[in-house]
Amino acid sequence: MTVPTRNASLADMSSEMSEPAASSPGIDPMVVIRSRPYLAALVLAAVLGVPVSIIAYGFLAFVAALQRFVFDGLPNQVLGGAAPAWWPVPWLALCGLLTALTIRYLPGNGGHSPAFGFKTGGGPPTRRELGGIVLAALATLSLGAVLGPEGPLIAIGGGLGALTVHLVKKDAPPMALTIMASAGSFAAISTLLGSPVLGAFLIMEAAGIGE
Repeated sequence: MTVPTRNASLADMSSEMSEPAASSPGIDPMVVIRSRPYLAALVLAAVLGVPVSIIAYGFLAFVAALQRFVFDGLPNQVLGGAAPAWWPVPWLALCGLLTALTIRYLPGNGGHSPAFGFKTGGGPPTRRELGGIVLAALATLSLGAVLGPEGPLIAIGGGLGALTVHLVKKDAPPMALTIMASAGSFAAISTLLGSPVLGAFLIMEAAGIGE
C-alpha cells in the first residue's frame, strides 16, 4: 500500500471514495473497505490521531493543574487553609468575563453554545476560530463553570484535523476535511475516555447517528 503524496492524496482520496457511492448505491461495503483510497484514509487518520491525542492529553493535564492551583493551592497560600464556601464565586465571575471577551473579540464564538445541547454539526472550527475556542475552554473548565471537557475536546480535535488538511492541501475537497476532522475529534475524545470504543459511541451520539 502506498500512502498518497502531499500534492494529490486528499483530493484523490475524497473523489475516489465519493464517486462509487454516488454512481452505485448498492456497492459492496467490502469493496470499499479493501480499496486503496479507504486504506489511505485509515493511514492518514492514524497518523493524525497520534499528535491530536498528545495535544488532548496535554490540554486535559493543564486544565487539571489549573483547577488544583485555583481551588486547592491558592487558598492554602492566601488564606492558610482550605477554600471557604465563597471562594468559587469571584472565579466564576472572572470566568464569565474572560469567556465574554473571547466571544466578543475572537472568531468562533468560543465554540458551540451549550444551549443547543451536546452535539456536533456545522463543520469543524477554522484555523482562525480554533484559538478562541481553546481560550474559552480553558477559562470555563479551569475556573469551574463547565464540568466536562467533551464538547471542547471534540471541537479542538476536529479543528486540528481540518487545520492539518489545509496545511497539506489548501484546496482540499469537503470530503477530505470531513474525514480528517472526524478522525481528530475521535482521537481527542478517545484520549479523555481511555478507549476508542467509548469514543466512537460518544461521537455517534453527538452526531445523531446512533439514534
